[in-house]
Amino acid sequence: MKPIYFPYTYIADPVAEAVAACFGQFTVYQPLDDRLPLSMQPWVDKDIIDIRIPVRGDDQELKSAAENYLNWANLHAGSARVTHASLKTLTAAAPLLDASLSSQIAADVKEQINATSADRSADPVLSSRIFLYFAQQFDEKSQEIDHVLVESIKKEQDLIRDLKVEEDALAAELKKEHGPMPDVNTDYLISVRLEAWTRIFLKDRQPPGFFVTHSAAMLEQLLDRVPASEIILDLGAIPPSTAATAGFAPWQEKLMSYLSDIAEDKRPAASDDQAEGFGIPAAENSVSLKIYLLPDQNPFQFFCHAAGIDVPGADHARPTAGGRNTLLALVQP
Repeated sequence: MKPIYFPYTYIADPVAEAVAACFGQFTVYQPLDDRLPLSMQPWVDKDIIDIRIPVRGDDQELKSAAENYLNWANLHAGSARVTHASLKTLTAAAPLLDASLSSQIAADVKEQINATSADRSADPVLSSRIFLYFAQQFDEKSQEIDHVLVESIKKEQDLIRDLKVEEDALAAELKKEHGPMPDVNTDYLISVRLEAWTRIFLKDRQPPGFFVTHSAAMLEQLLDRVPASEIILDLGAIPPSTAATAGFAPWQEKLMSYLSDIAEDKRPAASDDQAEGFGIPAAENSVSLKIYLLPDQNPFQFFCHAAGIDVPGADHARPTAGGRNTLLALVQP
């Protein structure tokens, strides 16, 4: 059983490292075929990320329509010189993430494909795919900007440190290593992201009952919408992943076997002393993992309810939709 990363189709390296540290392998959906972000390719090559495309068809039309809009947007974005301050401004802006725009583009694509049809209403699945495509572009660019900002901050600190003659508190502070910057845009339009992701999730005929996110805001929003949930694991000291390729450590195999049984309702949740039996090695720089159980809630039923989607038959468990229960994991580097 591999957890599915949600509600995103792009994953940054620090998050991928954290999820891999916990579960070894995991799945990431893609809205369109043949458009995998370059930064994710090494994780795919290592067999750590399993790429799944639940909905196919009309890919070329969707990509062409989206790229035409992106080219138009770039032409009208202006050519002001990029500075440290402007990067911060760009990071806080998200002009491409527009649900109504996605619906309009999807309607135009639908009209091109069915030229004889008088119905121009947008297919919600097409709209979701084009929105997720834009969201993926936005997340990827946001990550690139964060990298530039980190380098800019580092150079600024190096310059100040070189100018300091005496050792003082400021110089000591500047010697500290700074990790990746937190992504301030990861929760932008989070409800729209969830609805769009859920619509392509509904097309997956073989999903597990196990899902992972790095967004605390997303998890909090989901838990607020369910009648019952319980935290079954709270592990704050997962060692970072150093594996060059996919593979399971002995403790990961025990963890995944345990979670698979719970998802299929084969055993009750473990007590704290049972959880310690996984044999997780100690580590200084660790990853935090929390796992919540949503008992008697099928994944299709749960995500449709959480996203406010009314789909006939979604309340009924599908034979291929995992087990009886749903598991949600929060992984934070």
